[in-house]
Amino acid sequence: MWPLTAHRSLAEGLSFATAYAGLVLLAVALAIGPVNVLQRKPNPVSTDLRRDVGIWAALCGIAHTIAGLRVHMHGEFARYFTPAPGAHVDGGAKAFFTANYFGMAAAILLFLLLLLSNDVALRKLGVPLWKLLQRSTYVVLALVVFHAALYEKLEKRTSLLVIVSVVTVLGVLVLQLKGARGRPESRSVDPK
Repeated sequence: MWPLTAHRSLAEGLSFATAYAGLVLLAVALAIGPVNVLQRKPNPVSTDLRRDVGIWAALCGIAHTIAGLRVHMHGEFARYFTPAPGAHVDGGAKAFFTANYFGMAAAILLFLLLLLSNDVALRKLGVPLWKLLQRSTYVVLALVVFHAALYEKLEKRTSLLVIVSVVTVLGVLVLQLKGARGRPESRSVDPK
């Protein structure tokens, strides 16, 4: 994504590159289960591939947050979430703050998911609780979609970036719906 985007600084370039890479990796992680179901392959609770892709998605999302917090406001962290004292808050400013709250919520969830992405957490929490917590990945996707949509509108992003986002998210939604319809009675296979 770096060469496909115009960026004013290293932080902005890193922000773009990690944002779109993270979105695509998140989509791939969410697509692995439905693809297994549609191909009538076993769909274990956890696989190395899904876990590794999810870890890389989380790392990209966290890197995007760190880089993104250096793009605007000259690195003043609080200004990403609250207006400067006495500042006029118009619709654009409200969208900016809202986008940042969505993004920070997604980054916090990604960090927590990263902490859970290991066999120790799976064993200690047990399959039902671990899987329930892992399903917050869907919440992450929703937060990322709103965050991206607001920023794409605020910054008048190029059609290519909007198309990449829309196609990626629609692809995941279609696969998830098809996978849910094709799921057998037993929802998943225990990895043990």
